[in-house]
Amino acid sequence: MIKLIVDKKDQGIRLDQYLFQKNPDYSRSYFSHLIKNKLVIVNDSVKKASYRIETGDKIKFDLIEKQALGPIEAENIPLDVIFENKDVVVVNKQAGLVVHPATGNHSGTLVNALAYNFPRIKDAVIEKGSKLSESRPGLVHRLDKDTSGILIVAKNTKAMISLSKQIKDRKVKKKYWAICGDWPKTEKGRLVNYLGRDSRNRKSYTEVGKEKGREAISNFRVINYFTTKTGEKVSLIEFDIETGRTHQIRTQAKIAGFPVLGDTVYNSKKSLTVSRRLGIERQMLHAKKLSIILPGRDKQQHFEAPPPADFSNTLAKLNLAD
Repeated sequence: MIKLIVDKKDQGIRLDQYLFQKNPDYSRSYFSHLIKNKLVIVNDSVKKASYRIETGDKIKFDLIEKQALGPIEAENIPLDVIFENKDVVVVNKQAGLVVHPATGNHSGTLVNALAYNFPRIKDAVIEKGSKLSESRPGLVHRLDKDTSGILIVAKNTKAMISLSKQIKDRKVKKKYWAICGDWPKTEKGRLVNYLGRDSRNRKSYTEVGKEKGREAISNFRVINYFTTKTGEKVSLIEFDIETGRTHQIRTQAKIAGFPVLGDTVYNSKKSLTVSRRLGIERQMLHAKKLSIILPGRDKQQHFEAPPPADFSNTLAKLNLAD
């Protein structure tokens, strides 16, 4: 979700024109489409494209492709189901699988697979009639395409509301494993950053400061230290995240000086070299543990997903080298 606050210098500009000026990679008609489909919120209400913005207006919207909006087609894509009941399904998502339709991925996603394996999940939407909600039924959180691991999905609207509230209130515990280039300066630590889109690359995130960014908090501990055959330092790190910002762990790990190996966006020359030597083909990030209260229960339930073969094989290579 992108959030903007209107400056005095922009007062009086049409809403669609203002959004176009702030996001020149998209057309004015694109934003008119978002506004028409009620995907742009101004001061907690819907406005027309012709609305003249005022100083202090708070605008919220998501950048989503037109073709990615609307009902989902069911596709027979295999899923690794860890747990299922009448309200939720917990899956171990494979790396390379996009979670929901977006730019360049209109099919072949986790949502398409869910629609096939659990047909009634199409009705698990919070906003009936919203094309955005209908394009992401059951989803209460996401994983990046090349991040593997545990993900919980709601099978009905009631469950979706329950799970979403827990995530919003930071009552859900998520732990990730990452194979990182270099060793952190301390065995344990806490990373706090204010992340926002990188002005040089709108698809990536970076530290932008407290006034412009969203707070991202991750706690980490080193599980194991390694040294490669050529002398590079590598570490297996567990991240316990308190917030769920886009690309959070990947961004913070790079900023802290120990980027996730295999990451093609958030990296260093050293991490790229080590990744190549180890034959790593995707970011070594795995969502390993999830703790949440299931609908109708009063205690947290814990789920765990073992790392996939490529992750385990990389650790095996490092153990042999160490």
